[in-house]
Amino acid sequence: MSPPAAAAKSLTTAATLFAGATNTTPSTNDSATFHFVVDGAVQTLSTQNAPGNAPIRGLLFVPSLDAENSCNNLTAPLIPTNVTRYSDVERFRFPTIGLAPWVTAECAQSFLDASQRAGSDALVFFLPASNNSKPPPAEDPTWSLSNGGDWKSRNILPVYAIPGPAGVTLMHQLAWYSGNTSHAHNGHNESASMPGEPDIRLFSLIDFERGQNKMPSLWGFILAILGTILVLSMIVLLCYQLVQKRRRESLQRRIESGEVDMEMLGLHLMKVPREVLDTLPIYTYPDWGALSDISEANDKSCLRSDEVHEVEAKDEGTNSSPDTPTDVKAEDTIEDSGKEESGDRELSTQADIIAPGTPSSSQSQSSISTCTKDTPPKLKRLSHSQTTCAICLDDFIPHVSTIRELTCGHIFHVECIDASLSLNSCLCPMCKKSVLPPGYYPVPITNRVVHRDYMIRRTV
Repeated sequence: MSPPAAAAKSLTTAATLFAGATNTTPSTNDSATFHFVVDGAVQTLSTQNAPGNAPIRGLLFVPSLDAENSCNNLTAPLIPTNVTRYSDVERFRFPTIGLAPWVTAECAQSFLDASQRAGSDALVFFLPASNNSKPPPAEDPTWSLSNGGDWKSRNILPVYAIPGPAGVTLMHQLAWYSGNTSHAHNGHNESASMPGEPDIRLFSLIDFERGQNKMPSLWGFILAILGTILVLSMIVLLCYQLVQKRRRESLQRRIESGEVDMEMLGLHLMKVPREVLDTLPIYTYPDWGALSDISEANDKSCLRSDEVHEVEAKDEGTNSSPDTPTDVKAEDTIEDSGKEESGDRELSTQADIIAPGTPSSSQSQSSISTCTKDTPPKLKRLSHSQTTCAICLDDFIPHVSTIRELTCGHIFHVECIDASLSLNSCLCPMCKKSVLPPGYYPVPITNRVVHRDYMIRRTV
């Protein structure tokens, strides 16, 4: 695709010598004396089929109208009878450029049609009655034909305009250089040259502005760079968002599967919701001294029971000794059984200190009183025998203080720990372990959390 045609800048016309048919000299040379330049005063009327920014070169001539055309009479005072016509230049097989006066719209259309029929590369108009230094612009009503300005897009050749005085000068020179060299030098105006003799014709060149071929201005260059940077930044930002989205989804899956250290991800900034608090058990603080006595009594009871079973097994094996009365053994057995039942009743009474929400008293009694040699008894879930709340620093009152036990085993007053977990942090005030269930993450995964997780994994 050819670049858009530029505006015409200048029209240069010079008399050029063409060698005759029997002459072996070059076909053209610059030995003629006439040289005329119209610089900065050429107006572009139409750029149809213009050769881009390349100059238009051709032999200058005046298009011939039909004999019955009335424009011949109107333009007769402006066009000499012996002016150079197309028939005078076609034998040189050079490109041609037409020159015609703009008198009326009808005559301008006639010259335009005649120039198209001749196959010229361009047409140059001039306003004979105008003395302006430069013709009116292409949008001026002066250049309107019967169809308005549509002719500029319908014709098949570029059209230009030059000032009136310049057009009159070129028209007279076309009449002067219309024959061979001897005719021109002797002042004759014969249009036909003798065979073999050299001819002089007017050769014109229409040059164009070179602004479109120049490097863009500094501001254009800067804008191009800024636009490129903006586009690249948007592409990089889009790619970054896609990568971060995948990282957030991957981190969410790892959190749900419990593979992430929640405390390292900033859990101290999170709060515990009420539905999670309700899952943490509540107890009435027990009397640790009483529980210790119960444990010792339970151990003694278990030991005494084992001894009784050993004695019974021995008696069965030996069929009892004849020196030992049977009723004495029975009394000892009954006395030991009574002690065991007394110890069990005392243990069940002390075990009822646990608040509601724990297993029933009968189940607790059974689990506590049932003992084996290898497994020590477990008293509920309390694994830390704390005597003071680490938040308010008040001592726990046995059988009175209501405590909440966290997943790590530490205990606190219910009102103290609930306020701390729901308002300050989801970490235990003592061991700094998370109270939240594994995989539970109530806040959305952000790029900041993803970056923190990435840095943690790099340092590991």
